[in-house]
Amino acid sequence: MSEHDDASAAEAALRKAVEQLSGDGPGDGGKAVQEAVQALSDGSGQAWTPEQETQIRAMVEQIRKLQDLNRPGGGWWRQRREWRARERLVDMMMVGGPELLNEAELRNWKSHAMVELFLKFMDSPMKQDDTVETLAWIEALHAVTYEDYQRAKKALAEKKSAAG
Repeated sequence: MSEHDDASAAEAALRKAVEQLSGDGPGDGGKAVQEAVQALSDGSGQAWTPEQETQIRAMVEQIRKLQDLNRPGGGWWRQRREWRARERLVDMMMVGGPELLNEAELRNWKSHAMVELFLKFMDSPMKQDDTVETLAWIEALHAVTYEDYQRAKKALAEKKSAAG
């Protein structure tokens, strides 16, 4: 499958999810959203080998586990599990290298951004204007590269430090 086919499949899944959330199409909107998030998180436009793809997905899952464990409370057991999860992620980073880690971090961020976008519309049907705006956000989100993500993250950190 070519990069263009991957992008077309991801775009089709995202459009389907938006249509179902807006009430224009039949089916379960929640399932469509999951498919859309999966389609977005599956590709950055770069062709990865199956082994690299497996490593990226494992890193994304480990990042999610670490984020889940990294919250207040839970006592020593959670801290121990967090420490072990952090060690596993470091091991994966050492094996995969920085390029795979960057891709995993980007996919994790995109997945969270998609979920936040779709959560806005889970309680009520989308209006036509909402659909257009959501599709624009999705297309912009899908086009983000790791470099764009890092620049935005750095700008936000500088803005916070200047304000604080």
